[in-house]
Amino acid sequence: MNYIGVSELKKSKAMWEMLDREKELVLTKEGKPGALILPVTPEGLESTLKAVRRALFSETVSSIRARGGNSAEEEINREINTVRQNRR
Repeated sequence: MNYIGVSELKKSKAMWEMLDREKELVLTKEGKPGALILPVTPEGLESTLKAVRRALFSETVSSIRARGGNSAEEEINREINTVRQNRR
């Protein structure tokens, strides 16, 4: 996985070449990871976006479960409701 800084986005040709080579980039701001850059096609945009959202949601649920406690189920349900509301 390759890291690029926000300032490197101005060099779009080099960034696109790096993305073609690496297949994913981590965008950093002040040296800290802030975003992922993934290649997509017009035909695959929606399915890629759904897959990323699904993965992020699963990670959130796993994190909540790992913390445990009685409120974990309530927190998971809140997260599910938030995701459902954002899809509308």
